[in-house]
Amino acid sequence: MILWPQADGTVLATPQPAHAVLSGQVMRHMMPRPEPFDAVVNAAAQHDCAWQPWEAAPDFDATTGLPVAFNDLPGDRHVALWEKGVESALASWGLWEALLIMRHGSHIYRMALRSDRSPPDAAAKEAVHGYLAREKERGAEWMRRLGTTEAEVAPLSSAVATVDGIALGLCWGKERFNCGGTMLQRTGPFAATLDPWILDVPRLEATATALRLPARFPDAEAMREALPLAPRETLRFTLSPA
Repeated sequence: MILWPQADGTVLATPQPAHAVLSGQVMRHMMPRPEPFDAVVNAAAQHDCAWQPWEAAPDFDATTGLPVAFNDLPGDRHVALWEKGVESALASWGLWEALLIMRHGSHIYRMALRSDRSPPDAAAKEAVHGYLAREKERGAEWMRRLGTTEAEVAPLSSAVATVDGIALGLCWGKERFNCGGTMLQRTGPFAATLDPWILDVPRLEATATALRLPARFPDAEAMREALPLAPRETLRFTLSPA
């Protein structure tokens, strides 16, 4: 989950697949228009399909008293989860969506390898490098079957990463967030600007569904009992040019 602490002591927890739906809403208005349009928009909206089983029963973080945050899941566990998501995407929607979701995994892992926040341990590095090798080989085959090229796919992969960053910055409560070529700057709790403006409308309203959680749970059992009953709220965000 994406955890956003609130001034009243509660936490807005956005499940990863819910934040992805917001990404799809943004992708629908990206410039230049991505093609194949429906497949790319669907890939953006479904790019976190791998997280669905996890979000149904998240681990407990005893340090925070909350579900484990999305960016604290160890890399080796994340890779196993993500590869199942790619298979789900392939079975559910086909090659285009599976290709873009698979490549988005590589984007995430390359960022993790470059990050100095929490360097991956040996098991995580092994899992990540294995994924990157498999993605390269499998991606080449899928592009051949789709009749497309790296030059055509790379901008679409970048667009998925950009809308993912926008949705993440919004749901994470970031004041300023680099979304891969465009900068998100918060102007209010549920409003932000993008610089440069990359959408085909003068202003965009987009939504995501989040759970309202207490500041912390006493233990894992209490968290698991409470999550299915937690109030759900629609977060309504407004994006505008800087």
